[in-house]
Amino acid sequence: MTQVFYRLRNNIKNYAWGSRTALNTLFHVPNPDDQPQAEMWMGTHPAGCSEVECGQSARSLQTLIAEDLTAMLGERAATRFGQLPFLLKFLAADSALSIQVHPNKMQAEEGFSRQGNQPGEAYNDDNHKPELVYALTPFMAMNGFRPYQEIVNHFLRLNAPELTGALTELRSNMTADGLMPFFLSLMQLDPAQRESVLARLSACIDSGGLNHLNPFISRLQRDYPGDIGILAPLFLHCITLNPGEAMFLWAGTLHAYVSGTAVEVMACSDNVLRAGLTPKNINLAELVKCTVFTQTQAESLKMCAGNVDVTHRYPIPVEDFQFSVIDRCQQKIIPVTSAQILLVLQGSATLCHPCGETLSLSAGQSAFIPFSAQGYQLTQEGKCCLVSY
Repeated sequence: MTQVFYRLRNNIKNYAWGSRTALNTLFHVPNPDDQPQAEMWMGTHPAGCSEVECGQSARSLQTLIAEDLTAMLGERAATRFGQLPFLLKFLAADSALSIQVHPNKMQAEEGFSRQGNQPGEAYNDDNHKPELVYALTPFMAMNGFRPYQEIVNHFLRLNAPELTGALTELRSNMTADGLMPFFLSLMQLDPAQRESVLARLSACIDSGGLNHLNPFISRLQRDYPGDIGILAPLFLHCITLNPGEAMFLWAGTLHAYVSGTAVEVMACSDNVLRAGLTPKNINLAELVKCTVFTQTQAESLKMCAGNVDVTHRYPIPVEDFQFSVIDRCQQKIIPVTSAQILLVLQGSATLCHPCGETLSLSAGQSAFIPFSAQGYQLTQEGKCCLVSY
């Protein structure tokens, strides 16, 4: 009999900004070497493909899917994508991630082609990377440009002569076309100018100015002293998601996650273009090319789920994935219309198929459910998230 449920073995990324304790605290994942554990990937991206347990052995999830795309993914996803179209991550940030943007599909294809269709300095694959982040603990992030006038007002408070010319130009053209060169001028300040502007920011904070931004600025000063990205809260929206809150980020949205733990689901891509708050490669030319410099409103950032009994489904505005959170339930029938990954966030869960196969999972454990399963019964004590096409 063909196996129905596949327990996943997932890659953990030891990026420097990661937490040394969050995975252990939430999911009892050991950390014997006391390394930062920044992300746990669930999916088939070649930079961190999961393995599936098949009896007493394990094999690549990508290999399993490739053997029978239609049975594993369903005809729609197999025809449309030819691979698992999404990537699920657990993310735990003790310090800020880079100021970054993800390309849209056309930009990713063009950039990856320029690299000879090989991972390189700018592009790791040919896909876009829209994403949703769902907070498990209070989660601090910066997301999207503030209204143009608000950006101007913040920088006027610094009274920095190094920015006078750029600010004058922005004030005369408060549009996306005006914001782009202003942003570029900030990122390209020479070391002496950067030091002076950051000193004026510190003086402004010390004198009681920009107090509403201090929780973010102080963290960035601690994590990346001297980095021009410390100015990001002046031009990006600062938001703290409470546990259970979510937000969606389109490709082209400049953003940075600052601290906290969350689940992140995205199209199957690892394309990241960086501008600051990082020791990694910065490619301003590509980042500016891929960034949408349109102002946004803070009220539009958080997503509201549509609720059906114990299921909270988030209205994802792209085709690559769907995301739901299932609260405590005794028994629930889960239809399978495409491949799924289920991650237990709290407590435990048991999956039961009509053929008699069962799979029990505890917090932090996950499973791949192929299209061929058609449906199953979920019994849980806690909370799960479910990703599908």
